[in-house]
Amino acid sequence: MSIFKQVFSKTATNRDARNVDDSSASGDSDGDGDPTSFTESSSQTDDGKVATTVNEVYVEHAVKRSGSWIGAVFNIMCISIGTGTMNLPSVVKRCGWFGIILFIIMAIIGWYVGVLFKRAMYARPGRRLSSFSLVTRDAFGPIGYWFATIITYLYCCGTVISWIIVSGTQITRLLGFANVHLNEKISMTIIAIIMWIPFTLLKTLSEITISSIFGVLTAMFTVIVLAVTALKHQYTDIYHAPGYDSAPTHQFIIGAGIPSALASISFMYAGAVAFPHIEGNMKKPKQFGWMLFLANALVCGAYLLSAVTGYYSFGSQTMSPILNNMPNLAIVNAATILIIIHVVFASPVMLVSANLELELAFGVMPGILGKKKEFMWRFVMRTLTMGILLAISIAIPYFGEVIDLVSAISTTVVFFMVPVFCYVKLVGWRNIHIYELVLCFLIAAIGAVACVWGLIDAIKALKTAVQTGHG
Repeated sequence: MSIFKQVFSKTATNRDARNVDDSSASGDSDGDGDPTSFTESSSQTDDGKVATTVNEVYVEHAVKRSGSWIGAVFNIMCISIGTGTMNLPSVVKRCGWFGIILFIIMAIIGWYVGVLFKRAMYARPGRRLSSFSLVTRDAFGPIGYWFATIITYLYCCGTVISWIIVSGTQITRLLGFANVHLNEKISMTIIAIIMWIPFTLLKTLSEITISSIFGVLTAMFTVIVLAVTALKHQYTDIYHAPGYDSAPTHQFIIGAGIPSALASISFMYAGAVAFPHIEGNMKKPKQFGWMLFLANALVCGAYLLSAVTGYYSFGSQTMSPILNNMPNLAIVNAATILIIIHVVFASPVMLVSANLELELAFGVMPGILGKKKEFMWRFVMRTLTMGILLAISIAIPYFGEVIDLVSAISTTVVFFMVPVFCYVKLVGWRNIHIYELVLCFLIAAIGAVACVWGLIDAIKALKTAVQTGHG
């Protein structure tokens, strides 16, 4: 029997007892969406055996609540602060200084939709929906489930593709300074292989907290180095960005660039797909709300440092990644190396989050397949995933354009729409204050505009990059 059939044959008799989390205690959740204790539900089949649901089997993928709020902050920061920060100055270039205001607004929205999504996770009394796609399934049925699974996979995999691209191109650039000529495709392959090792060996997020802490520290060091370097090496007649022979200009607001900028900024805050796994690892899940606020505040600070200094120094000449504006200095090259190291440590967080959803969908779990078959199928699926990501990276090696495309296709949906729609559907619009409904509608509307407009701009930019051969 196929994996797919095994999953759904075990769940067909228990559709009403679905979406249960990893707690074995009995009880209920409080009205604010915070967990107290929960009942794992199951039902008996005609032969008296207990039927296990997909979600109950998913308990084996879930982590024990052993993590601290500090570890949760580092996990979120590790997902958020990375190579994407090198694209932020060009985002401000696209919409002007007004982009700084957008960063702050989006940080607040990111915190708010995270809180809403947690409420949706605990909307069913006595139950906790343990993943992003399970929340959407409970809200919108199988269509919502598969839609969320695909969107989650696109977001996480698209992010890793951008990481492979920027790491591979920068490795080739660094070696070029030492007169060592290594093809970018080979560099990307090396990075992908290094990412593949922890991705296939580490099963859940609880196993990669140390990786997250190191990833955050390297990313913050890199942001600071690039900010200081940008301020010290602004445009001069002697040194300036290739192709420019005049001083850069700055604008306060560029209206046409705002929708696509929103899509790109949402890429930086769209950690909702990993929130259930991060919250599920917290020993005290009631701390999730203010933990997320603190994490977003720290992330926003890092983003502003990168975006403000980069755009201030290079203005209309700002490139993506910002490393292309930087001179060949030892400290800049060291920061570049750290970015590459950060990508290696951060990739398991993103890839594990994506594949846990996919493995849940196809029932790749010990409770269904047994430990040996589960490991074999997990190894095959994750290896195949990494192979596909590498192939796409090599075929479309344009960092900024890939980020913009991924942002428009997936992160606008993950960031603006899915948490809001799931919250309203599961909690019930009659149980939500009118002002909150209006706010939810505005957030979803902004997301729709950013998605459509951003997708159009991203496709145009990617088409130009492919035709010219330059990102």
